Amino acid sequence: MITKFIIKRRTQNQAWNAKSLVTNVKYSNDMNYAAGELTFDLIEVNDGFAIHNGDVVMFEWDSHKIFKGYVFKYDFKQGATYSVTAYDGLRYFKSNDSMVFPTNTLGQRFNTICGYLELPHKVIAMPKHKLKAELSDNKSYFSMLQSGIDSTRRAGDGHYFLRDNCGTIELRKYPHYQLKMIIGDKSLVTDYTLSRSIDQAANIVKVVKSATKKGQKKINTETASGNTIKKWGKLIKIEQNSSKMNAAQMKQHAKNVLKAVNKQTNTLKLTAIGNVYLMAGNSVTVKINDLKQVGIGTKRYLISKATHNFGDAYTVDLEMRV
Repeated sequence: MITKFIIKRRTQNQAWNAKSLVTNVKYSNDMNYAAGELTFDLIEVNDGFAIHNGDVVMFEWDSHKIFKGYVFKYDFKQGATYSVTAYDGLRYFKSNDSMVFPTNTLGQRFNTICGYLELPHKVIAMPKHKLKAELSDNKSYFSMLQSGIDSTRRAGDGHYFLRDNCGTIELRKYPHYQLKMIIGDKSLVTDYTLSRSIDQAANIVKVVKSATKKGQKKINTETASGNTIKKWGKLIKIEQNSSKMNAAQMKQHAKNVLKAVNKQTNTLKLTAIGNVYLMAGNSVTVKINDLKQVGIGTKRYLISKATHNFGDAYTVDLEMRV
């Protein structure tokens, strides 16, 4: 049940207890560089209270802190009800900026950005890998950190992600918690869908470099081919590259891109009885007997997105990295 739901002005010492006035509360968090989102409906009461954009929202379920964030959108509808959308502090990472980073770590860049945005923050796991000095021009803060997260992962220094922990932005290594529970067709799970797709795949990568010389355009191409052409047909991806890249570098780049795209995408979506620990960035063991037929046995999977539907029938929709 809802044990706390406070809405307060950001610049004034005014707060309202909306615990008994809210319905249809839904919270989602996602590892894919997105802010946590809380949506809810609110009955208007005649005590001078009205929702404003920028208001602070704090929500607890069964005394577990779930969300702290800010109202970014509301609709006032017939029947004197509000439909409200609030985001946590990661919403501010969508803004674009230009920043110069010296040679430093992902954790140091994270601290720099959070400090500039004046957001409470904490590095839960400090990476050791040193990133090259970089000019990030007209990029979102998410993009700036994604570049560092990808480079740190490729260097073998762990997999990192961002999470707003009820008002404190955290740089975490995943899985953050390896949950001891098992979920499946005999425990919590009520529905599932396994999707396998090659819609975004490619098995031929061409790196193309064009240059103009003496009024004539010259095009150099380096190609890498995968082993799935017979099974899938030719799926071609073109990579445009700068003239600074030589033939050997172009060939290696083609191989690197091919390695990333020459595979099908697997997505496992589950609907389960709600549990506040089933959050993005945590891992849980999944055991569904029917999935053994398609090669998905009992295994620990990372939760990449979680959408919690709070109410009398509390459920959670999960997307797993398979």
